[in-house]
Amino acid sequence: MLGIDVFSFYYSLVNFKQTVKLSHFEGGLYALMVASTESFLFYYAVKQNVTSLQLALLATLPLALGALSQMLVPKLIADKHLGSSIVWTMLFQIFGVLGILYTAAFDYSFNKLLFYSCIHFVGGLTSNPLWIDWASKIIPKRNFRKYMAKRSSYTWYLILIFYITLALLGQYINGFKLVYIFLIGAIARILSCSLQTYIIRGEFSKKIKAHAIFKSSQEHVKSIHEMPLDLVKLIWIFIIGTSIFRLATYISSPFFVPYMMNDLKLSMAQYVILSSIPYFGRAIFFNIWGRAGKGYAAFYGIQLTILYISFIPIIWILSRNYSVLIFTEILAGISWGGFELNQVLMIQNFMHHSMKEGSRVFLGIHMALTNFFGVIGAILGSILLDAQWSFYQVFLLSSKLRFLVAIILIFKVKNIKKPELSFKNFKSYIKNLLPQE
Repeated sequence: MLGIDVFSFYYSLVNFKQTVKLSHFEGGLYALMVASTESFLFYYAVKQNVTSLQLALLATLPLALGALSQMLVPKLIADKHLGSSIVWTMLFQIFGVLGILYTAAFDYSFNKLLFYSCIHFVGGLTSNPLWIDWASKIIPKRNFRKYMAKRSSYTWYLILIFYITLALLGQYINGFKLVYIFLIGAIARILSCSLQTYIIRGEFSKKIKAHAIFKSSQEHVKSIHEMPLDLVKLIWIFIIGTSIFRLATYISSPFFVPYMMNDLKLSMAQYVILSSIPYFGRAIFFNIWGRAGKGYAAFYGIQLTILYISFIPIIWILSRNYSVLIFTEILAGISWGGFELNQVLMIQNFMHHSMKEGSRVFLGIHMALTNFFGVIGAILGSILLDAQWSFYQVFLLSSKLRFLVAIILIFKVKNIKKPELSFKNFKSYIKNLLPQE
């Protein structure tokens, strides 16, 4: 009996490591798709001389439809169908990627580009909460933050490398057209989907899932309605606050691309380096955000990052120096990476796989709201630009609104009397962000 138990433990450990390695490799293929299809989509659109309204639609309508799908689909998925649902959403995204490739290669029109972009983002955004919930079911809770941080950091590094490499190929190799970059993205996503299918269908995933559920030390929570009311209230404050903050950011965010290309007159290589360098910032600090974001600490992370994110448009207003903007975007990547990870952790830290509905439902609602508010912000930004506002005026308005939302959120949290959100715990959180001996 002892021999069988030891063997079973060894088998589970080996296959757990295999699952993580395969997941990291799948993340690498995903990174190649992001670095090609997604990262060059807006560059391609600006090159086609789209209007500010068309650019706003391209930046927001796919997100709006994806947000609607994020809100509805996760509620319809039972746990036993979670893995296969991820594959189906990835296949849906592949159809969009292939459509973008076809549009760029053979038959360009803005309506077609917008249509296939919508399909691409609906598939991708819908798969996000499903994949996170699936990962939380095969990764023990004690390792989940570390796993998410490590995988994400690795993915950001690869996106940076792939993005710059593709840009340099396009800049300096004659005949290397944007359509080839979109082709690379399509192949990468097809391979990524195939690998994810293999991971989900493997026996080891089923064994690790059962092992993780059994080993979870979290108190069983049957439904969100059985969670402590003060915790639910706190989560909803942050869901609403971060969603409105997304509106403020998207008033300016989609229009940095035409500003860089048309006002700053950046070359393709300069544009790609400046727009990709935030990935470096995300990667170098992501593990630290993950290490520090335990329990209620995730709420500190959100408050801290939104303050710097509010400064970003002001720096772009004050300086056109390329080196200054590079440094700014590295810090922006650090902040946005922490903001995005802590938004996941503020839900995942308390729900993991123990909720009957699964964290995918709450994550889907949150992602949907942030994307809906982002759509509103981008449309407002395009209206202001069409009304002859300058880029600088739009950037300044966005920065003011970011600060306003950030301050309101911070004071709202301050009025919540919870021991876990004390100043002492905040100092401990800051200490955890510093280099460890």
